[in-house]
Amino acid sequence: MLIQSGILVFAILLAVFAAKFLVAGAISIARQFDIPQFIIGAFIIGFGTSLPEFAVNLEAALQGNTELAIANILGSNLFNTCIVLGLVGLSGVLVVNDDARVKDVPFHMIAALMIAVCGNQLYLDHINYHQLMLSHGIIFLSFFAIYVYYTLLEVKQGADHKKPLHAQHDIAISQHSLPSSFSSIAKVVVGLIGLVIGGELIVSSAEHIATTLGLSNRLIGLLIVGPGTSMPELFASLIALKQRNTALVLGNVMGSNLFNIFFTLGITATILPIPLDFSLNQAVLLNFISAVFLAVTFWFVRRKHMGKVTAVLLLLIYGVYIFVSII
Repeated sequence: MLIQSGILVFAILLAVFAAKFLVAGAISIARQFDIPQFIIGAFIIGFGTSLPEFAVNLEAALQGNTELAIANILGSNLFNTCIVLGLVGLSGVLVVNDDARVKDVPFHMIAALMIAVCGNQLYLDHINYHQLMLSHGIIFLSFFAIYVYYTLLEVKQGADHKKPLHAQHDIAISQHSLPSSFSSIAKVVVGLIGLVIGGELIVSSAEHIATTLGLSNRLIGLLIVGPGTSMPELFASLIALKQRNTALVLGNVMGSNLFNIFFTLGITATILPIPLDFSLNQAVLLNFISAVFLAVTFWFVRRKHMGKVTAVLLLLIYGVYIFVSII
């Protein structure tokens, strides 16, 4: 048990650092091929922190462990929304810009609603299965394409609310030297290998821990694997808070959550149907409640920064989530 717990922690760290290697190598290769910086920023940097979740879900789907796959996404998104935004929001300096109000947060609410609707046909359509299927995966991927298209279009056209994002991506890209092609490819290869090994170790150790403790893969995914793979978002947000540069925290968290649902879950559902265990509806419901709460708060409370009351309520939602998950 102790050994498997250590392996799980090591595997999560391996996946996180492998994602950084992969992103660094991909940035260098993209620069060598003169790919526009706004594309590098939106794809490689913008979604790079979500690669650990993607690796875990891909491995879980290939092994047929669909319970862990969807629990990983729900656990990761709830951690991002409630803990990451809640902790940064307590400082009173978490910036809420118009871009987040108009596009990111509503899109996030739609994504949370789609999981609830697509995964509950048994209640809504009175059919005999309760799962995310290939058709749902295609719908998720279509929404992801729409979100990415508008994001790229806004950045390329220099929309005012995207200028801070573009500027930070330019800084991040310029900080990466232009090494040899061999070095760049080596980083990508090492990153991919690390993600594959990390994902496989996470899934196998999580299954072993669940079996030993008599717990479900669902609970391990919700409370351990999901939050563990969200560490890059938490660290990045805390660094931004320390530097008093929180203008991009909300957009980055929303972008990560959308990537998790529309892309990662979409790809997973195209590989293998994902049965939605009835008990997971508690997490699905809380995920939707937190998304609606953010959207309504930002629409009706027109402040430039997230209020501390909002942050405390997000943390309380996560406390309720842990309680109902265990019970």
